[in-house]
This record gives sequence, C-alpha cells and structure tokens, in this order.
Amino acid sequence: MAMLFAWCAIAPATAQEDVMFTNKQLRQNYMNPAYIPEIMYATVNLGGRFQWRGVEGAPRTFFAGAKYFFMGAHSQLSLSFLSDEIGYCYTRNPKFSFAFLIPIADDSYVNLGVGAGVMSRGYDADKIRPNNTANIVEESKLIHGNAPDVEVGAELLLQNFELGVAANHLLKGTVDMPMYPLYSGYLNYYFQTKEWWRLAPSYSVYNYRDRWKHQVGLKYYYLFDYEWNPSDLFYVGAAYRYQYEGCLMAGLSLFDWLSVYYSYDFFFGALRHDSYGSHEIGLEIKIPQKFQGCLANYGKSKKYTRYTKYYRTR
Repeated sequence: MAMLFAWCAIAPATAQEDVMFTNKQLRQNYMNPAYIPEIMYATVNLGGRFQWRGVEGAPRTFFAGAKYFFMGAHSQLSLSFLSDEIGYCYTRNPKFSFAFLIPIADDSYVNLGVGAGVMSRGYDADKIRPNNTANIVEESKLIHGNAPDVEVGAELLLQNFELGVAANHLLKGTVDMPMYPLYSGYLNYYFQTKEWWRLAPSYSVYNYRDRWKHQVGLKYYYLFDYEWNPSDLFYVGAAYRYQYEGCLMAGLSLFDWLSVYYSYDFFFGALRHDSYGSHEIGLEIKIPQKFQGCLANYGKSKKYTRYTKYYRTR
C-alpha cells in the first residue's frame, strides 16, 4: 500500500492522466470529441472505474457526459466531466466539445470534433500519511493548479466499420501545471453472423509520454426486432490489454431508453496479489428528441451502421 502512495508522489501527472476505460461507451465519450453515438436521441453517459479493489489509495475514476445532435445542422454539442483520484492526488477535467457530421456515401460519414476545457490537479493534504511517505512527499513538489485544455478528433463511419482517432491535452500547461499530449485511436468492425447475432472485434490504442497501451476485444451482440427496428438487446465479450490486463464485459438494454454495461479487469502486474481486480460500470440514457430534418443517405444500406437502425421501417 505504501508503494501506491509513493507512486502518486513520484509521478502524479502520469497517474492522473493515464485513464483508459475498458468499455467503449466511456472510452470514446471521454477521448474523442468527434464521437457521435446517436442522431435521433440525446444521450447521457454516467460511469465509474474502480481499479485494483482492495488496495488502499487505488485509482477511482468517474465520468459524466451529455450529447445533443442537431439534425438540421449536422452537428453535436457535448458537455463532460472527468474526476480521477489516486492516493491523495486528484484530477478534475470539465470540458465542452463540438462535432460536425459529413455524409460521404450511403450510410457513410466523417465526423470531425474539437473540444476545450480546464485541467485541474491537486492533492488532499489530510490523506498524506507521514508514516507511509517519509522522505518521499514534499508538498511543494506536488503538481497542483489549473490549465486550459484542448483536444481534436475524427471518426470515419462506413458500413459495418468504425475508425476513430483523437489527440487530447494539446496545450503545454504552466510551470506549476505541466501537461502532455495523449494520443488514441480505435477500430470497431461488425459481422452479421446470423440473423439475430452480431460479432464485433475491436482494437484500441493510446500513447501518453511514449507509454503505449493496446487493447483487443471481441463482443457478441444479440439483436432484438431484427427486421424492422434492430437494436442490441445484450452483449457479452472479452478484451486483453497487452502485458497488462484481461477483461470480461457485458451489457444489457433494459428499455428503449436505458442501457447498462459492466467490465471486470484482472491485472497481471505486481498488485494482482493484493487486489480483487478492477470494476467498471456505466449507464447510457437515451432521450428522444424532436425530428429536425433528414439527410438523404440515412438508412439506404441494409448493413449495420451506427445511425441506420431507426430508419428501416420505411
């Protein structure tokens, strides 16, 4: 446990910005300002990641985000807030983002996004315990303060295919609050294996201060009302982070407007003997919005794309 507090003192910036959610609903919402999950619904995502349960001072991350798509303007406005804590160090990151959707072919789109916010870091002096951190912690050397935060991103959506890239924390910050860029990308593909089943392999990568993380995953979706209004009733899956973690995932649509998702991660590092793994849980709420227009190429294909499932009743 003392090792974890020492880690926070020695590398607080890495500990607080090194956030990679397992579930794509949280990861893409947080990292990519170009991510547009829905066009006929406003969406709200709430989630948390509780890492290395059983280890004192282990990371705890909370995320909240809301998105609204303006059909007539082909654009989306988003607000989000990230809270990340490890030991006595914390990060708060509220931000605002704008995304624009460009149709390029039948059920194919390019989404472009930019975001801006504030990165705030600090520490809770009451949690610094001298008996565990003697000769390690000097409060004057801990990173704390506020700095502006800027990000950009893009998505390419083709039939059955999703590709996204993003660059976060593009400003250098200040002397008291140095910041470093975070680069990430993801690829998702959807195979319609049977009428009611969809197989989805995925790959995610990120780089922060030359530290790489790679995650490969596989999900199996069961569809509801395939012919007229296909939607994902539930999914199960697994993922692996290279030399890092193994993950089990599941999600369930309880109603048309509410989905829940969960993952359990087993860490392969030195802390595996003291922890009970990592838990990540989230909620996605969909709020129907008034129809404001139409893009001519929505729903023309018979294949899966992110936005066509609401148009197949034609």
